[in-house]
Amino acid sequence: MPEKVLIISSEEKPQDKSVSTSMEDSIALREYELLRVLMDNVPDSIYFKDLEGRFVMVNNAKAHNSSTTPEAMIGKTDFDYLTPAQASRVRQLEEEIIKTGKPMVGNIETLTRKAGNIVHILANKVPWCDSEGNIIGTIGISRDITEFKEAREALEQAKNDLEKRIDERTRQLKELNETLLAEVNERTRMEEEIRKNYYTQRAINSVLKIALEPISLNEQLDKTLDLVLSIPWLSLLSKGSIFSYDDATSSLNMISVMGLSDFLRQTCKTVPVGMCLCGKCALTRETIFVNHLDNRHDIGYDGMTDHGHYCVPIQKGSQLLGVVNLYVAAGHTTTHMEVAFLMAVADSIAGMMERDKNESERHKLQNQLIHSEKLSALGRLSASVAHEIRNPLTAIGGFARRLHKMVLEGTKEREYADVISAESSRLEIILKNILSYSRGETHSISSQNLNEIIAETIRNYSETMAEKCVKVYFMAGNLPLIKVDRTQIRQVFDNLVTNAIDAMPSVGGSIRITTKSTVKDNVKCAMIQIEDSGAGIPADKISMIFEPFFSTKEMGRGTGLGLPITRRIVTEHGGMINVESAPGAGSIFTVYLPYKE
Repeated sequence: MPEKVLIISSEEKPQDKSVSTSMEDSIALREYELLRVLMDNVPDSIYFKDLEGRFVMVNNAKAHNSSTTPEAMIGKTDFDYLTPAQASRVRQLEEEIIKTGKPMVGNIETLTRKAGNIVHILANKVPWCDSEGNIIGTIGISRDITEFKEAREALEQAKNDLEKRIDERTRQLKELNETLLAEVNERTRMEEEIRKNYYTQRAINSVLKIALEPISLNEQLDKTLDLVLSIPWLSLLSKGSIFSYDDATSSLNMISVMGLSDFLRQTCKTVPVGMCLCGKCALTRETIFVNHLDNRHDIGYDGMTDHGHYCVPIQKGSQLLGVVNLYVAAGHTTTHMEVAFLMAVADSIAGMMERDKNESERHKLQNQLIHSEKLSALGRLSASVAHEIRNPLTAIGGFARRLHKMVLEGTKEREYADVISAESSRLEIILKNILSYSRGETHSISSQNLNEIIAETIRNYSETMAEKCVKVYFMAGNLPLIKVDRTQIRQVFDNLVTNAIDAMPSVGGSIRITTKSTVKDNVKCAMIQIEDSGAGIPADKISMIFEPFFSTKEMGRGTGLGLPITRRIVTEHGGMINVESAPGAGSIFTVYLPYKE
């Protein structure tokens, strides 16, 4: 049932006030006048429309907003004042109200007047009913809220602008704060880096001071390792080691250690190149960093805790001298500064090793020079004596051989003559060796196959080795032709093989001869190694075996000139000879002869 509304119809509108005589007419007239006063004095637009949408009554505000007069609007529709589209939309809404009897409250409409101005209307529309409740049209009250809406939109825009300004300012403040924070962090980082650089430089200076101290290399390395492990900013565990590189065995030897267990000290005493992290560092010549145990740790034991390593190569140019091995906690993160510092320490250690090597070589050369001077003097004296006794000895030997022919066999005189003749021959050989050692010989250099010369020596002494049941094993490597004096090099091999045979027990033994190409002190060399299973040389005598007239053989079995002559020949060929021996473990003589391809 539609709501009850004020009922005013055109039939009820009085036409002449003088005619209305009844009380009802008077009341109706009075209500109409009040309604009219109300309608004409409110700012809102008020209008009545019939079922066809024609204006039946409008107030002044409605006529003013439509740019006309109330009288002119009676009987007209919205199509006379609005655009067709807008008038159609308004008509549809009113027809819906008439059809349903439901009011429409608070509807905001945007209208374009025929004059072209756009307005915003807040409209309330209700059904218009007669006294019997029948809908006879619509009543509308609308308010022009254009200024309000524009003010509201302006306020909303201002609000949005303010929020944008606040957001922009907030963003600027945030960026400024981030910039300031970044600057503070950068300054803190720079201060920390400066502090670390200061301590790093102090540490490097301390390492350099250690390098100049008049102490042994091992003491220098121990002090350096202790210094590095005690640096506060360097995140290292208090244990590590330093290895030296042995080119001959292609392995690392531990020469300084701190904080390691006895097991690791013994297990890692010698590490082959390529094995575990230290060996891989020596193989690649690059710094290795790991922060946990992985499959590259070839050496381990039950209960080993997780940890990491810095393995830094010690090098002089391209030459490997050793490796520094330091421990770090599991999960440690490496930094460029740590790596740079440890590489600088490794360079300082390389300087220590090189200086120690140079000092050792200087002392060695100095001792060799003194020894050479002594030997030279001894050689000159020996040559002088040899010349003085050579002629008498020749005469004695000659007469002894004549007596040997003249004296009857089986007599004491024949026996004496044989002894004199044999000893004279032995003395002549000694004199020959003395003269050969003292004056040297001219070289006849030509390209030779060393393996063939060694094979000749083996054949030459094959009967002697067979008599003593000595087995010989010859592992001939691939050697290029090398320019040597064939006769002298053959004498070197003869002397070394003879000594190896003489070093054997009365029966049995073995000789192992190996040849191969190698690099010694950055020079390509042919290596000839002669190893015997003999009695070995005592440690207190091994340094004297290359001195003239010194022999470990029994009296009468050697002149003491074989090895000195051997070393002189090898040295004159630009090579070197080394010996390794221990009592009961046999001896190994290694000859290095340089060559150019």
